[in-house]
Order: sequence, then structure tokens, then C-alpha cells
Amino acid sequence: MTETDTDDSDQTDAADEQPVTVTDTADRPVGNNGDDGDSDDGRSVVEYLQWGALAVLAIVAVFATFRFYFAVSATVETFVTYRYRSLFMAGFNLVVLLACGIGISAVVRRLS
Repeated sequence: MTETDTDDSDQTDAADEQPVTVTDTADRPVGNNGDDGDSDDGRSVVEYLQWGALAVLAIVAVFATFRFYFAVSATVETFVTYRYRSLFMAGFNLVVLLACGIGISAVVRRLS
């Protein structure tokens, strides 16, 4: 054996040692991980518009709730005699408090 023969046998081809795998990316579903190219965090413009609409509707709902509460208070003052106003207002406030408690409880269950 010559010295050049041993050098050729010691050197191995890197392509022979590691198998080449080909993956087809066309079969992969496009998820919300940024691969779809809409934006950097995977959210589309439509999703941002939906969140914006939800925020606007929530603000309007809060405003309408306050207006309803004060309208009911004025109605009680108008149609209920002075003697029973505090009783009616206590009942109405209790119903509002229970509805808020149920809503808060439902939101906390969904978040946890």
C-alpha cells in the first residue's frame, strides 16, 4: 500500500454518511404561525377588524347599561311612592349585582 491509497480510504464523502430527506411543503396545512405571510404574528386584517368591532360594541354596551340603570332609577322615582322607593331600588340593585356576578363568574371560568 502506498501513502496515497491510505489517504483516499480515510477520507469519506459527507453525502454518503448522511441520508438526504426531501420534505414536501405543499401537503402541510397553513396555520397561524406566520407561514401564511399575512403579518408577522399570524393575524390577518380581518381578525384585527373583528377585535376592533368587539371593542366598540363593548363600549356601547357599557354606555347603554349605565343609561338603562339610570332610566330605571328615574322610573322608580316617578311611579313608586316615596314610601317604597328604597325597597324597589334595593331589589333592582340586587338583580343588577347578581347579573354582574354571573357574568364575571362565566368569564373567569372561560379564562381559567
